[in-house]
Parts: sequence; structure tokens; C-alpha cells
Amino acid sequence: LLKRKRECAQRPHTTLCRRPQTPSPQLFQQLAAMLVLQPMTCAGARSARRSFVTLSRQWAKAAVPVERVKSKYRVAIVGGGAGGVSVAGQLLRKLPASQHSEIAVIEPRDMHYYMPYWTMVGGLGLDVKNSERPMSMMIPNGAQWIKDRCETFDPDNNRIKLAGGEEIEYDVLVVAPGMTQHFDQVKGLQETMGKNGVASIYSREFSPKVWQNIKECRGGKALFTYPATPVNCGGAPQKIAYLADCAWRSAGVRDNIDMGYFTASTGIFGCQTYRMELEKIMTQKGIHAHVKMNLVEVNGEAKLAVFETDFGERVSKHFDFLHVTPPMGAPEFIKRSPLANAAGFVEVDEHTCQHKKFPNVFSLGDGSSLPTGKTYSAIASEAPPLVHNVLRVLEKQPEKATALYDGYTACPILLGGSQLMLAEFN
Repeated sequence: LLKRKRECAQRPHTTLCRRPQTPSPQLFQQLAAMLVLQPMTCAGARSARRSFVTLSRQWAKAAVPVERVKSKYRVAIVGGGAGGVSVAGQLLRKLPASQHSEIAVIEPRDMHYYMPYWTMVGGLGLDVKNSERPMSMMIPNGAQWIKDRCETFDPDNNRIKLAGGEEIEYDVLVVAPGMTQHFDQVKGLQETMGKNGVASIYSREFSPKVWQNIKECRGGKALFTYPATPVNCGGAPQKIAYLADCAWRSAGVRDNIDMGYFTASTGIFGCQTYRMELEKIMTQKGIHAHVKMNLVEVNGEAKLAVFETDFGERVSKHFDFLHVTPPMGAPEFIKRSPLANAAGFVEVDEHTCQHKKFPNVFSLGDGSSLPTGKTYSAIASEAPPLVHNVLRVLEKQPEKATALYDGYTACPILLGGSQLMLAEFN
């Protein structure tokens, strides 16, 4: 799989990439070992083997926020997450050094977080501090780090406005804002988060609490939820359930715990091929699946979770342990912008990653409208064709911006113990 990714990254992205048969079980085991032993893998880099540490060392020098923002950049990249950093790094490798200072990464945060690691923080007890790196070590050396927040977009005039008031003109804009977790959209959830047996791996603050709750739970009802919105890594809500099941079996208390998986979707996984296998695994593990059940309210003190069915009926469930996957969506500054579609995501062509209305605007990652799983592996496949097309637009050859993203993504689903299912699809 890694060899295929390298080969795919090296050849011109002018046609859809055909992928061979599913890798062997031996490769699954190797990948599982890599996830456990090297959990900081950054799928936004060209090779899936490159870890955060390696990526940090690659840039050698720490990035320093610019003191004065220039009025214009050739490429403005909004977002310093996996998507934005990947695009910046690949552009630096392909553009001459004299143009490196014309690439700007707009990112207000001081820290870069590897969110998939939080699953293992909550399910295996790993240290949450290993999931973070200083943003100064993640932004590629040579790119200009503008430590501010993008406020508004004016794509008709090729401009963006920063929260600090500055306006920046660009030749090409790349938007990689990620998604926002909305814990506040579930009534009572924020008040009880981190207390009363309630926590979530979708939070840097509360992912360690998930592991604490797993260790403290010795019996009763354990509920795991999935919302009625797209989420970061659609397999993670199940991963934490399987890891909790494994931990409780190891502690000898699994028979005392009634586990339930509640999803607002019509099935427990989006891709039918893997859904059928995961349904078998849930049955084997004694985890009861409930579909079309959307969490809308939590009463922590009473230990009640309220779900709404697709018919509008409300059903209350008692819990002793509750893991919540919160509703998610595009950031507000994207939703209210002229770049967004009706769902609030940056509206781009599903193959070229190019905006459907503004040809010098591109987007990738969780904040884009690309109809694929919102995972790090998706970003690894989205970035190379996007960069190819950006370069063609910069060269004023938009007719050659024909590199195509084939929709590939992968979701490694930890099943507990030494087992892992690598769900590949497009």
C-alpha cells in the first residue's frame, strides 16, 4: 500500500488512479503495528510513513510568524492543519526557492494537533501530549506564516480579510479550514462533559477522560453515539467502542456491561461492503447497534441520554458510561462566505478540487465538499492533484489543470487487541 502511494505521487495526475485489490492480512498487521508504535503518522505528507517528528525535522528550522503581512502573495493557504501544511510543503518542493516567500499559510493557532491519536488516548490510555506539535515546527520552512485568523473572502477581487484588519490579495487561494465540533448543539452536553461518565475522543481536553471512565466503569450501560452530520474520521466512533470492549474484557468486567452503539445514520458505516462485516463484528462482541437514533440531549446528573428517531419521537436511555461524537460542520467563517455550498462546505469539483465558480480557488480536507471520507488518508490523495492544478493556474495554463483526485480514502478501524480492519474505498 505504501509503495502504491509513492508510485501514485510520482506519476502525473492526468487520469483517474486505478487501485489494485485489497492488501493482504499481513499488511493489515504491519499497519496496525505502525499505528500503535508510530501513532504520529501524518497522512498529509507524501508518504504515509512520515511521522510528525520526521516531518518536523524535515523543515529543520522553526517557522516564525511574519512581522509585517505583505499586500499580495502568489498562493494564500487558509489553515495550518494536515491539508494546508501538505499543500504548502508540496508547493515548496516544486517551486523555485525565489518564490517560496510568496506562499503564505494563514493559521492563528500555536499548536498543531494530530486528532486520530485522541482515539488511542481515550481507548488505550496514551499520553495526549504526544498528539501535539508546535505550529512553528509544522509549517514548512520558507513559507510565510501569518499568525492570524481569516475573517472574510472576496473571491471576485482575489482578496481575503484577516481578523486583524489586513487585506491580502492572492493569485491562487487554497482553503483547508477543517471542521468544527459543536458540543453545544446537544442540549446539556457541555455542562456534563468530563463528568458523570460523559466524555469524547473528539476533544483534546476530554479524550483522557474517556480512558479514565473506561477504567472506572465496572458495570451498567455503556452508550456510544454518532451524530446526524459528517464527522472527522467516520470510523472513530466505532473504534472507541471496540477498544472499550477490549479493555473491559481484559479487566474481567465485560459481562457486567451492556454496550450500545447509537447512530443517526441508516447504517453503522457508510460503505456497504465494510458495513456488513462491521455488523458481524458488533454482533460477535455483543454490542447492540441502534440506527436512526440521533443524540439531542444529555442529563448528566440523572444519567439520561435523549435520542430522536427519524420520525421525531424522543427516546430516553439510562447510561453509566457515555461516549459522545458531537455534531460537526464547516467553520462559521466558511459557512457565511461566497465559497460555501448549501451545506456550508467549500464547493469544489470532486476530481480537480477546484472551486466550481472561482477557478483560482481550491480546497481539500474536511472543510471541502469533496464527497469522500474526511480522513488523513483522503488528504494524502487529494493534495498531489490539487498542487498540480494550482501550479498550472499559477503558470497561466488553466486548461492543463486536469489532474484528478480519484476519491480514494482509507479508514483503519482498530477492533481491539491486535486486530485492525483497513477500510479502503472511494
